[in-house]
Amino acid sequence: MKFDLYSLFMYAGFLGIICILIAEIWMQRKQKIALYNVADTITNVSCGMSDRLFSLFFDGAQYVIWSAIGNRFGIFAMPQGWLGVILCLLVTDFVWYWYHRLGHEVRFLWAVHSLHHQSEHYNISVGFRISIFQYIVRTCFWIALPILGFSADVIVLVLVGHALYQLLLHTQVVPKLGFIEKVLVTPSTHRVHHGVNDRYLDKNYGGMFVIWDRLFGTYEPETEVVKYGITDQTGNMTILAAHTYGFRQLMLPLKLGQRIEDVFAFFFSKPKDVPDYMVGKTKIPAKQFQPIDDQKNYVLAQIILCALGLFYMIFWSKGWDMSLKSTCAIFICWGILSASVRWRKYLGIYFCQEGFRIFLWGFLFFTLGKTGCIPIFSSYIMIGLTLLFGLLYIGKLKNQFH
Repeated sequence: MKFDLYSLFMYAGFLGIICILIAEIWMQRKQKIALYNVADTITNVSCGMSDRLFSLFFDGAQYVIWSAIGNRFGIFAMPQGWLGVILCLLVTDFVWYWYHRLGHEVRFLWAVHSLHHQSEHYNISVGFRISIFQYIVRTCFWIALPILGFSADVIVLVLVGHALYQLLLHTQVVPKLGFIEKVLVTPSTHRVHHGVNDRYLDKNYGGMFVIWDRLFGTYEPETEVVKYGITDQTGNMTILAAHTYGFRQLMLPLKLGQRIEDVFAFFFSKPKDVPDYMVGKTKIPAKQFQPIDDQKNYVLAQIILCALGLFYMIFWSKGWDMSLKSTCAIFICWGILSASVRWRKYLGIYFCQEGFRIFLWGFLFFTLGKTGCIPIFSSYIMIGLTLLFGLLYIGKLKNQFH
């Protein structure tokens, strides 16, 4: 059951992402509305890849820990099969509600979660915008599941399905869904959650079922146009600046010369409760990410190529040794940084390292296919795309020096 359901969830999620992406592109062109911004999309996808890479190296240890906790401290003998999956899904969504709500109501948790809300756009790519630190925080909450007696196999299946469902909520192409809105979290429900409109702040924390928001008084329907972002918005930051922005805000009391007890009080305060000494000072400067205009599409294409490489890792890296996993992860991180760092002052260095990176990237996937680490057809696809983007690189290089 584990492999079949896992594969089903992954392929269904991938198909759903493609369908929503096509619908969003059509909607953007048909209605002439700006659903996407290239720089913002690059940051979103880069953050998602960073989180996924981090989890690939620690999911195995997490599985072992859950199994050990369940065997040693499990309170109940939860059923296996579909009944166990359904029960685990309900409990998972309840735990998620409180994990998510505390992520908005406790400042040091908001420092981790705020990255997901920084985008001023709302599309499927925003669903990927997750901090690598959030993996650590959510793992602490998921420990409740093996303690209650759910097996590690069931937990993994449920968390994959739960995460994919939430990913597909990040779109404006799906309207309100009538009666379904009373039971399930829908794209409309989640659009409200991402809004900075006064009536939408701190609402709709549910992941899959809306019953928790209705039960605990945090439900708000979509009744007005949503404005997206965070209240102290600073534009589209670089991936490093986006990850550290919330933590830099946590350090403001020290920067402003406050006592240590004020620092601790600030850590555990609500983000909306700003101390008098900090009024008007929570918005801090951050490095902005804006690719050079004639390079935007090329940089986006490179990020997509990295995402495809990560997709291959997710499906086929289980049999790889640590050195091979690490090598592939390094190349993906290299691609992310190459696309995300500001190169305006160092274009010569950028083009040199980019050419070297593209060559090694193609060679890596040639080797993976030749050694049977990935299917040979998949290797050919990646090599073909790498050659295509290599030609684009040469074109950009010519334009730069003419």
